[in-house]
Amino acid sequence: MALLLAGCASNANLPPVYHPSRPPSAKAVKEGVTKAAAEIKLTGGLETSAVRHSDHGPGSYFACLRQRGPSAGGRTAYSVFFDDDSYKGIQSSVISDACEAEPWVPFN
Repeated sequence: MALLLAGCASNANLPPVYHPSRPPSAKAVKEGVTKAAAEIKLTGGLETSAVRHSDHGPGSYFACLRQRGPSAGGRTAYSVFFDDDSYKGIQSSVISDACEAEPWVPFN
């Protein structure tokens, strides 16, 4: 009986199965970008990029965010991070995010 119970106990110590995160849904992106913009107090029109995979930052996927304006110069770009449909945070965009090279679309 002790051997049988020992076998059951060893199965309970297995690590969880890894499931890679998936890209966020359009609804999750809208909610996450809205929350991120409020956190950093962006007002007025916003622009975003397509969601892309990330190998850094607090999430596995991100979208670029900036305030809409007359010229690209001087507008700060941010990266909004997600894991699945969960918003994970916002940070200033870094060179490896390549936000400046992305096509921007109005966020509504």
